Amino acid sequence: MITICLALMFGGGVYLVLGGTTELNLFWRVFFGVLGVLSVQLLAGLYFRKKVGALTGEIQRVMQAGQERIQRKVNMFQQKPAGGVKHMQMLIEKDQKASLLEAVSLTENLKKYYLWSPLLGRQVATMQMQFYYQMGDFAKVDRLLPKCLLMEHLTVAMKLARQYKNNDPALDKTFRSKIRKYKGDEAALLYSLYAWILLKRGEKDKAFELLTKAKEKTEHEVILKNWEHLANDKPGSFSNAGLGEEWYALRLESVKGQGSQKKGKRFK
Repeated sequence: MITICLALMFGGGVYLVLGGTTELNLFWRVFFGVLGVLSVQLLAGLYFRKKVGALTGEIQRVMQAGQERIQRKVNMFQQKPAGGVKHMQMLIEKDQKASLLEAVSLTENLKKYYLWSPLLGRQVATMQMQFYYQMGDFAKVDRLLPKCLLMEHLTVAMKLARQYKNNDPALDKTFRSKIRKYKGDEAALLYSLYAWILLKRGEKDKAFELLTKAKEKTEHEVILKNWEHLANDKPGSFSNAGLGEEWYALRLESVKGQGSQKKGKRFK
């Protein structure tokens, strides 16, 4: 907001100075005034983009360091098992949470710039929401979601997943409004998620119609296989496991084979 005010003031100043010191006509005075406004906005945008880029790099270093710590512990456990698998999983989850909390704390450093950049607060809210989602802190996720920028397909999928969990009637509208711009693998995640939700609701026919439409926008193997399952009246074979990490990142189902977690419910 402050940036916009300064840009308007600078542009107005350019207009007035040119009017008092030159013989330029109204068109050119307005032109250079607008150019001044845009120049301030551009410089401010580049400055804050640099700040966000630096923060992103720092967060990546934090997450990489955390991953390396976890890998060292896994390697030590494989060489000399101690405490059992569940204990090891608890240590891994603790390290992951510590890294994510450190990443969240880093984003707080940008708060002082919120008044200067209208979108910066929403960018930070989006990053924080994603971190809290990974931690499974859904109270904070739900609080942050209304402030988020839904620019990436995974962020949209997170919102849909939370709307499903919260029985939000706006879920269908969210899907219809966001799916339009996505194709390929990005569309595959969103179509697969929505089809999964429809099956959970018992709406098999709608799920089949959805996947039929999805085949026009993506040839992803998961879409094709699930379409065949529904076409053959085998909703029990429906599975989004082939989407890999993106699917499990939504925390709607657990990875098969993890004894400490429950398997995703199959459809009948």
